[in-house]
Amino acid sequence: MSKYARHALAIVVAGGVTFFIAVFASSAIRSFDLSVYDKVWRLVSGSVHPESERRIIVVDIDETSIERYGSWPWPRNQMAELIEKLDESGVVLQVYDVVFPGEKPDNLSLTNVLSKVPSVMAQILALDSDEKIFRGRLQNGYSDLKCNTNFADANAFIANHSTLIGAAAGHITPRISFDGTVRKMPAVICFEGLGYPALAISAVAQGGAVSAELNYQLDKGFLSPFAQLQYQYLPGFSIPIDEQGDILLPWWLSRDDLLSVSAKDVLEGTVPDYFLKNAWVIVGSTAFGIGDAVPTPLGGVVSGVEVHAQLMTALLDQKIPFTPRHSDLLQWFVGLFFVFLLWSGACYFNRGFVLGVLALSTGLIASGLLLPWYLLAFQLIWLPPLIPVLFVFVSGVLVLVQQYYFDRREIQLLYRNLSSYLPEHVAMQIAKVEPSSKLQARHEQVLVMYADLRNFSIWCSRVSADESAAILHGFYSLADRIVRANGGVIEEYVGDAILAVWSQERVKDLSALKAAQDLVSACDEFFGDETYQADLPPLAVGVGIDYGDVLVGSFGSEHRRAYTLLGVAVSKSMRIQEMTEELAYPIILSDTVHELWASSVMMHSLGGFWLVGSQDAVELFYPDSK
Repeated sequence: MSKYARHALAIVVAGGVTFFIAVFASSAIRSFDLSVYDKVWRLVSGSVHPESERRIIVVDIDETSIERYGSWPWPRNQMAELIEKLDESGVVLQVYDVVFPGEKPDNLSLTNVLSKVPSVMAQILALDSDEKIFRGRLQNGYSDLKCNTNFADANAFIANHSTLIGAAAGHITPRISFDGTVRKMPAVICFEGLGYPALAISAVAQGGAVSAELNYQLDKGFLSPFAQLQYQYLPGFSIPIDEQGDILLPWWLSRDDLLSVSAKDVLEGTVPDYFLKNAWVIVGSTAFGIGDAVPTPLGGVVSGVEVHAQLMTALLDQKIPFTPRHSDLLQWFVGLFFVFLLWSGACYFNRGFVLGVLALSTGLIASGLLLPWYLLAFQLIWLPPLIPVLFVFVSGVLVLVQQYYFDRREIQLLYRNLSSYLPEHVAMQIAKVEPSSKLQARHEQVLVMYADLRNFSIWCSRVSADESAAILHGFYSLADRIVRANGGVIEEYVGDAILAVWSQERVKDLSALKAAQDLVSACDEFFGDETYQADLPPLAVGVGIDYGDVLVGSFGSEHRRAYTLLGVAVSKSMRIQEMTEELAYPIILSDTVHELWASSVMMHSLGGFWLVGSQDAVELFYPDSK
């Protein structure tokens, strides 16, 4: 299977795993997406709005106002005075995040003032109330909205007293997420077949001097919201909503961007005339214990009046964020695009595959987390990021795991092939390391055993090739088994000879001597039974052993290299082996080996000999037989 197909298969499996997680861990995915949503808003809030919002100003019934004018609720004539003061300051629209449900003796004064100023009153429609409370009288309900299918239904309400009728009214009931955070506002809430728009929607209609009646328009565009609400007399003005009829609340403004003034200062006339002139004001409370405080994506809690002010501002700017109608499908498309980039990179990488895939996966995951910020800040689109990110993550992991598996399999296959021709440790090194022209050599102190199959050259010239090969194969097999069993390594096959070594840790334990003796005995038995021919000299094994420094390494260019041992100990063991036939001893040891083993084994001197290539006579020894 080609690497393209292998990586593609890994990605297909990753898609299945991601889908499984998406189905069976949907709540966890939703929690993650919402946490990212909140963090994105913290980044966006205050960064895309160039200056403080001056069109809409919060009139705050704060602690100082409560301290000055008494506990809440204030007398209705006090509220009437506040309305008059705001009107005298040049305010063009007054929006009240306050509900006056009960009948009071001073209702008349408030009613008279409300009839003279453009105003929007608040009303509460409960969505899942345990108590069926019906107080006051609902205002501004519209029958042309499809309340049976498109919007939530209220089962209780608290509205203003029937005598307190403003120019318009709107509900102030948010949609609370499962974690208690307010992220959505029902655009319309229905009760007994009539639809009641949100406070901010009614405020925009009242400020624009148009009817608050809304048209429901389904939108089937791929990147469009589920539906839009449109004012009949405001062409081009639309409000994106989801399948539940909710608005995704905007948080473009930081708290510092929302201008506010204390109700106390308004009542006392200490607010500069220019500050409120031609502005819309929303009256509410941030005072502890009387104002509604809700958790928001910006962190902590904010007053309800700030929520409505944010929504009013976004409606005026036509910057209402939304989740696309086909959000689920779009997430998978984004994930597929990212994974395609990952697949392309994985197919391209050769050297540095692991680092390349890790870097690319990390970059794509970061892009997946940054994409929601870009889409929200500049396109008003909220696209949950976890599915694309999870798809990339799982794909990256499976691609790496799959590549690791195939690399290991290829290395093992290469190792098995190479170990038939090279020492195992060399074969493993070659299998794992890229070819290089750099020198790869080291000095080692080792025990070298050179064992030669004597008279084999004559046999080769006299017997068939198959028989010669069988003899040599038998010798190599015996030598390999015996050397391995005694802790040595056959480093080279040199014609009809073997070159074996024992590392520094094994030079004094006599394992090399035992291997030599076992090899001689095994070959005598084998060649005596299987290869006896009267007209040919007998096959026998001669063994020379020396101890010393060798140069071990891989030599050559990156195109053609050879692994070998070089040094005096190698050539000396070969020359000692040549003396075995002349001296008629199958195993001969050098003087350095004698020094190593003198205390452990009985050895007899054969005298000093001038070996080829040596400058001094070398004393040779033979060991006692077993």
